Amino acid sequence: MNHPRLLDRRLFLGAGVAAASGLLLAACTEGKPPEYLLGTGETGGFFNEFAALLARTVETAGASFRLVPRPSAGTAENLQLLRAGAVNLALALADAAAAAPEGLESVGRLYQNYFQLAVPAGSPIRAMSELKGHVVSLGPDNSGTQFTGLRILEASGLTPRDITLRPVPLTEVTGAMGRGEIQAALFAGGFPVLAVDPDSGPRGSTAIRLIDLSAEQKVLRGRFGEVYMAANIPAGVYGSAAEVGTIGVASLLLARPDVPASAVGSIVEILVARAAELIPAGALGAQYLDARSLISTSGIGLHPGAAAAYRRLHG
Repeated sequence: MNHPRLLDRRLFLGAGVAAASGLLLAACTEGKPPEYLLGTGETGGFFNEFAALLARTVETAGASFRLVPRPSAGTAENLQLLRAGAVNLALALADAAAAAPEGLESVGRLYQNYFQLAVPAGSPIRAMSELKGHVVSLGPDNSGTQFTGLRILEASGLTPRDITLRPVPLTEVTGAMGRGEIQAALFAGGFPVLAVDPDSGPRGSTAIRLIDLSAEQKVLRGRFGEVYMAANIPAGVYGSAAEVGTIGVASLLLARPDVPASAVGSIVEILVARAAELIPAGALGAQYLDARSLISTSGIGLHPGAAAAYRRLHG
């Protein structure tokens, strides 16, 4: 399989993106509240689950508008859609957003995502540098996981030419490993990621083991700064006997500048006041919905509606 070109800044500037429905700003009809499209992620993933919870909470909170989740491949596609006006809001990993922040405005920082590199439990592979010559999934094409995965790969001393890159949907990862189609897969979320956990995933899921990414985290932090945080997956997750070092990257909720300040402010108030309703099952141990972390948006400036809401709430 041909290796896709390493993602670069041009991917995030939205060049050539076709917005099939044009600029989608608060589409509404008489008697129906405005609707804002929210770019999410792949089925079974953290972004998809969080977006569904947020949309439901916006409705139950009695907001004057509705959020409509719009599935996507993830961060990279979401940034394209946001810039093209095909969605009004979007979820994105902070490192990919920070790589090209032009035109982006943040509603708030949400959860920390834990990057997890898995191999079959019986695999002899013990380090990312040992993936040379193997078939590996670094997440779906056009996803933030792949963006970060390529950076992690290079931090290990490898290049995309050293592996056969085969993107596999999250819900098919363990099956692909069991059939020998891939020898390793990178994914991100809380812990465990339910779609790949043998205890909660599809029947007959392949048992997995995580690879320590502590060395790669140090390299990435040295190159790109605090957006790459040291993190750990506790013992017992996926049946592991010991804690595993990994890489933490925050997720951001972004909005187009033309989304009304009142709507963005209402979302902020919901994030603060109804945080307990917004914890995906896959976000165990990764709760970041509080005032101190919400405004830590990795250099992406706050939407005016968000900034005003934080001032009202916390002075």
